[in-house]
Amino acid sequence: MAAAKPSTARNREQPKFDLTKISARVDRVNVSGLLRTHNDYVMKAAQGLFKARNFEEVMLESMHAKSYLHELGIFKDVSVHIDVSRGDTASPDGYEVTFKGKELPRILGSVGTEIGQNEGSLRTELTVPNLLGRGESISLQGSYSSKRANDVQLKFWKSYFHTRFMKNRPELSFSIFRRLDRVDISHFQNTNMGLLTELAVNTDYPIPLSHSVQYETSIRELSLLGRTVPMAIRQQCGPKLASLARYSLIFDQRDNPVFPTNGIMLKAINEYCGLGGNIAYVSSCVHGEVSVPLFSGIVAQVCGRVGVVKKTKKTDYLPLSNLYLCGGPLTLRGFKYGGAGPVVDGTPIGAETYWSTGFHLWAPLPYHHVFKSFANNFRTHVFYNAGNFNTFSVDNMRTSVGLGLAFKLAERARIELNYCIPLRTCPSDKLNNGFQFGIGYEFV
Repeated sequence: MAAAKPSTARNREQPKFDLTKISARVDRVNVSGLLRTHNDYVMKAAQGLFKARNFEEVMLESMHAKSYLHELGIFKDVSVHIDVSRGDTASPDGYEVTFKGKELPRILGSVGTEIGQNEGSLRTELTVPNLLGRGESISLQGSYSSKRANDVQLKFWKSYFHTRFMKNRPELSFSIFRRLDRVDISHFQNTNMGLLTELAVNTDYPIPLSHSVQYETSIRELSLLGRTVPMAIRQQCGPKLASLARYSLIFDQRDNPVFPTNGIMLKAINEYCGLGGNIAYVSSCVHGEVSVPLFSGIVAQVCGRVGVVKKTKKTDYLPLSNLYLCGGPLTLRGFKYGGAGPVVDGTPIGAETYWSTGFHLWAPLPYHHVFKSFANNFRTHVFYNAGNFNTFSVDNMRTSVGLGLAFKLAERARIELNYCIPLRTCPSDKLNNGFQFGIGYEFV
């Protein structure tokens, strides 16, 4: 028996339409659902729509306008509807575009956990969005960590002059904060209270860059946690006024922020303190990563970090809270937190200069194709770490090797359980020979 011929209708190709050849223009744009928002704040979303000359441009500009309305921070959800224009003033090729938005409630609240550098904390937040009708928001945030840092922050922010930037949107924010840092290994805690002003700009094209300019003025108070604190720490106790400017630059071309298989990331933070007050210093910290795919899912990665803080002519000492604590699961595995840096009377106090590098070979779990998406949250790696402080030479350089298992946490941070073997050490170092646990978002 001859095989049945496939249906002619099934083989028939679907007709294709070139939307650029369909003449179209936008006669009217409607934005519904505005309760507290001023009309002038959303009018800029329609600028590109009135420039459309065919139906494809109408659709693309509608999607751009929808994204823009989302980014204003006033709507919970936005839908778009395109219909032919009607009425006495309708043009022959005219269309009417309607955006239906649902504004955010007057008060938002959230409770959750937050991952920091080798610490976790409980965070609560209360936000009043769209406070004055043009995207202004105010929030009260608080976090508690049983390990190192507690803070309370009152923040006000809005899009910069509510101006439409398709690829470049500045945001201006003001924050009043109180932060408590406990450095148990050094037996002191640092309390900061002050005002932070930030102007942030993110660009996606032609290169992924993030800029941030901040001005901070704060009162910093160093207090003791024990009676056996060395005199070098006691001399810096008491409140001090800091006034500083900070510039941050992030270039991130990685395909994944936690387990990248390809790409480059470079982050630089520069501070100048001494615009007022009685604390003065200049600091710069640079962190970089390069990932290269090899074969069978194996990825080679090179990481590095360099930090420098120097005195200025306005002061003859550096605040302890700005020195770099070398060692730990995030910088130099196989050493305890602060265990590979300068020591005074057996207490780590931090270094003016430090550097660390890491060489990794990352690989997926065996039989990862069987567990599919669940196995994508895990990676195994072998590593080699090297670092030093107060010098860029390899004299007295600390090194370690090991292997471990890493788990991806919420597409932003990761948890590592490593078995570490310190190779080159100094008598004053505090080692962690064996298993070491680390959690954070920037590892070396």
